[in-house]
Amino acid sequence: MKMSHIPDAQLSLLAERLAAVGVGRREFLKVAAGLAAMGSAGFNARPASAAPKLAPGEKLAREQHFRFGGGGWDQNDPASHDFNKDLYCGGVFALWAGLMKFNADFQAIPYVAEKVTPNKDGSVWTFTIRKDSKWSDGGPCTARDFEYSWKRQLDPASAAPYASFLYDIKNAEVFNKKQLTDASQVGVRAKDDWTLEVTLEGPRGYFPVLAAYLAALPGHKASIERYGDKWTEAANIVCNGAFVLETWEHNKVMVLRRNKHFFGAKDVGLDKVTIPIIPVASGALPYENNELDMTALQTGDLRRLRDNPRTEKQVFRYPFPGTWYLLPQVTKPPFDNLKVRRAVAHAIDRESVVRVAQGFAIPAHSMIPPGFPGAIDDKKTRDIQRFDPKLALAQLKGTPFEGGKNWPKITLSMRDEALGSKPLAEAVQSVLLEHLNMKTDLEVLEPRVFRERLWKQDLQFVWIRWFMDYPDPHNEYFDTFYGKKTTGKRQAWVNDAFDKELEAGRDTRDAKKRLANYAKAEEIMQTDVGYVPVAWVVRYAAAKPPVRGLEKNKQGEIVVDGNIYVDMLPHLYLVEKA
Repeated sequence: MKMSHIPDAQLSLLAERLAAVGVGRREFLKVAAGLAAMGSAGFNARPASAAPKLAPGEKLAREQHFRFGGGGWDQNDPASHDFNKDLYCGGVFALWAGLMKFNADFQAIPYVAEKVTPNKDGSVWTFTIRKDSKWSDGGPCTARDFEYSWKRQLDPASAAPYASFLYDIKNAEVFNKKQLTDASQVGVRAKDDWTLEVTLEGPRGYFPVLAAYLAALPGHKASIERYGDKWTEAANIVCNGAFVLETWEHNKVMVLRRNKHFFGAKDVGLDKVTIPIIPVASGALPYENNELDMTALQTGDLRRLRDNPRTEKQVFRYPFPGTWYLLPQVTKPPFDNLKVRRAVAHAIDRESVVRVAQGFAIPAHSMIPPGFPGAIDDKKTRDIQRFDPKLALAQLKGTPFEGGKNWPKITLSMRDEALGSKPLAEAVQSVLLEHLNMKTDLEVLEPRVFRERLWKQDLQFVWIRWFMDYPDPHNEYFDTFYGKKTTGKRQAWVNDAFDKELEAGRDTRDAKKRLANYAKAEEIMQTDVGYVPVAWVVRYAAAKPPVRGLEKNKQGEIVVDGNIYVDMLPHLYLVEKA
């Protein structure tokens, strides 16, 4: 079943689960759900990766050694590689394999589990483990390992910062909060070596999707008990992913080798991966000096590499779902006047605004970025708030601000952060001044202060962004703009017709109807100018010509590791240089 078949109100539970662990507030996506295709009677593992695709005359490189890092990926030395205990450890994803994984379309598919089966109402999920699932020391990786690992994360003694992610499991929360001390009462049980039964607090149609996230990766019990916090050092680590950690020279370099015991080892093309610990300030220079085969790009690097005929074809854009937008606070003059809000919407020259991002933003015409479920970018939607300076000024006729005069003091508030936020805000100020004669003062607030004032609806005019937590329209509309929220509301704007569309989209089991509900909600919000979408975030990387196997999503975009999808390295291989 697609996400539309998840029983009513469960999406709200998922939103609460994500809020409990603070998702949506970090630069890199801290997702909890890909809201993927799941069969109500269970579903089986997909076929293994296909063999390398070679063009005519191409040969596989003799040395399958891939080097990546640096650039926009701020490769600090990891605290550990122990995602089971610390989601924020900064470790290497490819050392581990979870029960499920996200594919290039951000769907959860079986991985260590070969079959996933719910009971009738989705309150109990059974994961059947592959019989060829092994640890890197050759020992079997079984259902008992996952039971141990999830209970370890929930154990209050672990002090795992992401433990509440697993609170859907029966008695997980009370165990984690020391209100229950018997771990056997937590609803994770290995019925035998190859069968993991997970009993939840109630029906949770989305649970297998949570099992695809980094927080559900396993840890190796014997190594943890023997080495404690040092168990993921290169000399100690036992892992279950496509690669093993051969070398870790702290603050210098990490070297991975193909894990011969990995169940998909025959489909892994790379023998060796080198990840130098490179300061972000180095930019793309290591890549240009041929020290790396792939790197993320910052602004100056992007321009230089794209302008160079030798490297322009090596540059590619990859999905990074974030949206910058304006919130005109409807309880604060002059934005309590719909005509003023519409004037603002028509005065935003998006093409001009995104120019300051130097390629790292594109004009946005709705909430959901292209390529993600529920994305809307059609002519009808673009027309609602189209850039039209004459129409913008015409909206002010009959108001105290006719002709762009008599504006009160207007403060545009934003949080203090990088990510190109301030230049974009300043560009917004510029187009409002140019087309409406609206002068605004930019107020940059410390994040905690910004958040507190935002939730009190104390700010007059807000420049803000939203990075997608999980790829479903529920996250983009319900979690951000639903009028009946009692906590964490970003705006004073409320519209009953909008809320009804969100409720219908949440509760229906029909995928087409859901998306129609969200499309109508977008139309209502734009028409009433509850917000003004301005820019979608984009990111860039570069890869040398011999690099092959980078996966593409249905939109034809290359997808790279980034917290939802973390399956890049097992697919890569190198061809001989031309």
